Amino acid sequence: MPMTLAETTAPTVTERSADGVSWIILNRPDRLNAVTPELYDALAPIVERVAIDPDVRCVVLTGAGRAFCAGRDLKAGSSESAAASAGAWIERRIDYLRRHARIARTLHLMGKPTIAMVNGACAGAGLSLAGACDIRIAARSAVLTSAFVKVGLSGDMGGTWFWSRILGAGKARRLYLLSERFESAAAKEFGLVDEVVEDDALAGTVEAMSRSLANGSARAYRYAKEALHAAESTNLDAILDLEASHMAMAGIDAALTAGEFETRSS
Repeated sequence: MPMTLAETTAPTVTERSADGVSWIILNRPDRLNAVTPELYDALAPIVERVAIDPDVRCVVLTGAGRAFCAGRDLKAGSSESAAASAGAWIERRIDYLRRHARIARTLHLMGKPTIAMVNGACAGAGLSLAGACDIRIAARSAVLTSAFVKVGLSGDMGGTWFWSRILGAGKARRLYLLSERFESAAAKEFGLVDEVVEDDALAGTVEAMSRSLANGSARAYRYAKEALHAAESTNLDAILDLEASHMAMAGIDAALTAGEFETRSS
């Protein structure tokens, strides 16, 4: 892991920032970084903060120990009081899921590159979080699966949306309905990860990539991601107009350096 200039720690999540890169680490290694309400409550403000921090130019999400995130911790007890009725329980559960889904939304929409460093088991909500990131780099030992239907659940954290766009509708249906277990090489072939590296090279590979991204143009990344997000829901003409506007605004620094503006005397 890279040297750090600043570090803040929450009970279940740590964040380290250096050289323009924020490393967000899910920190329940004894439970394969399975998510709990407490983990989500710790993760949400960290993701929101780095998304708007001008000193952070790239974000890496990973897990401590031998897992990325094994999904929801089914053995963790609930801290909530008993619901008065089934209807009340459903309403409370919907509120909980919507509230924490904002983590994935922020990861996906923030105007800076995000990398999922998949260092081991990646399942359920962990797979959704990986899908929210722009780039996914996996260790050779990593295993990925949707897992939801195997425990009688349908999926959350935007995973069906992310993976339908990354993989296409047909593969996303297979991913969720069959809940197959993908070893790293098969995961790359299927499209779940962009690159697979040996376990002992993973941190170095991601560190080099994240630093390269952090050294790039923050404005260019922001405009590129805005156009890519818009392309998911709009038509070609609208994208051509948006790209033209963004290209002009992103190129203004180079134009100033090249002296492409007239100098007017008073």
